[in-house]
Amino acid sequence: MARGGADVAETRARLLDTARHLFAERGFEDVTVREICRGAGANLALVNYYFGDKLGLYLEVVNQAIAAVREFNSLAMTAPEGSDAEERLRLFVRGLLHRVFELRGVDSWVHRLIQHELSRPTELATRILQEAMAPRIRYLAEIVAELLSCPKKDPRVMHCVASVHGLCLVYSRIVLANQFKAAMPDLASDGPFDVEDAVAHVSAFSLAGIRAMRR
Repeated sequence: MARGGADVAETRARLLDTARHLFAERGFEDVTVREICRGAGANLALVNYYFGDKLGLYLEVVNQAIAAVREFNSLAMTAPEGSDAEERLRLFVRGLLHRVFELRGVDSWVHRLIQHELSRPTELATRILQEAMAPRIRYLAEIVAELLSCPKKDPRVMHCVASVHGLCLVYSRIVLANQFKAAMPDLASDGPFDVEDAVAHVSAFSLAGIRAMRR
């Protein structure tokens, strides 16, 4: 690539990196194009040149977030063909927890961006939910409905989905957070954290809860 082409690619990448950081930190509405350009060391007009406008730049960032979540999902939705519902649930929990633990902090911008979309949705919110979040939730809902022996629209299904999914995410943040260990050293485990212990606990706890709901 010629030097001019390299400069174009580098400037575009800097704009995207800066926009990703600012949008994840404050949300779409509270970030200006001027701030993005200042942080990227780029001319104001270049946002329009490369992306059309602020929304076009945000769309590029959202596309990156959706791609990251799809990769995240792939590890939680890999049960071998013929696996029963309990085994699919255990593999879902294992995939989700391992991914959360491995990427803790690496893809945190994706989580923060989605939280902004949930609290102050833009016109891209529905697309983010449909393309990034819905496949994982639908997959887990099918497992739970089978375990409950009920239709997916039964209210118990989404209650259980929220419990299983939420436990994976919250559990990892509480147990691994440095702030937790500093604030409550009497409750923090000694030594490195064993993710397989977490997988075993969340799986057993979730399956017991679902069985109770079925009864």
